[in-house]
Amino acid sequence: MIGRNKLAIFIPAHNEERSIGSVVVLAKKYGAVYVVDDGSQDKTTSIARAAGAKIISRGKNGGYGAALKTAFEAAKKISADAFVFLDGDFQHDPGEIPRVAAPVLSGSADVCVGSRFLGKTVSSPVGRREAAAVMNNLSGVASGKKLDFECGFRAFSKKAVGKIAFKQDGYEACSEIVMAALEAGLIVVQVPVTIKYYEGTGKSAIAHGAGLFAYLMSVAAKRKPLLFFAGTGLLMLVASALLGIFVVETFYSRGVLPTGSAFLTVFTGIVGLVLISIGINLYTLESVLERKR
Repeated sequence: MIGRNKLAIFIPAHNEERSIGSVVVLAKKYGAVYVVDDGSQDKTTSIARAAGAKIISRGKNGGYGAALKTAFEAAKKISADAFVFLDGDFQHDPGEIPRVAAPVLSGSADVCVGSRFLGKTVSSPVGRREAAAVMNNLSGVASGKKLDFECGFRAFSKKAVGKIAFKQDGYEACSEIVMAALEAGLIVVQVPVTIKYYEGTGKSAIAHGAGLFAYLMSVAAKRKPLLFFAGTGLLMLVASALLGIFVVETFYSRGVLPTGSAFLTVFTGIVGLVLISIGINLYTLESVLERKR
């Protein structure tokens, strides 16, 4: 199927001189390769060019999401049947490009996401897969879909490239792109892919996780106000109840009132009730507006 179709393959890269050449050589078997250089300070650009890739240079480092934005803008000007994205650090197997592109090329999907949970993960750092599962579950709650939102190995149709708009410049863009595709009414599927971690490769898990968590919380607050605000308020009430138990037990067992804990009990209780009220009001307003629409 690949032989009868035209693929454009995009590889966002930042300081990937150790692996970019091999990724390009293996990927170009399936189509034209474009390396989006995100301000690399090593030999990423020269090695990628020598391996047969066309270079799209951003000039300065703007982040993974920023590189994806540049790639999307370039894709809109390129004639291809499908656009495949994969990372330049060799975590993704270029030999699986046909598998990822197949649903888009067949017309059965607008977006195909590679899933490490359906496939396999090799040499994963301790806790990395579990942390990814937690983040994906949060993305699933925010979007209502169960997908591997964080895997950068994916394929898009020309229609999808034109419809998907995203704002994040960091790794949060991975989730945002899939959510934007779902919001646009595009058909999104996933296929199993292999993820392999090499020593010294991979993104900062802490920075990635913190940024993604903050982004998902903002999404949840906008899209599911009852769940976000009322849920948070309920947790605050539980915390207030536990603190209250501590205050009462301390007072009766020692005859001393822990004023700091007592104040915190009242404060968390009030905040919890306010958040629940906000969640209910926003949910009611959202329901009214939806009926009017």
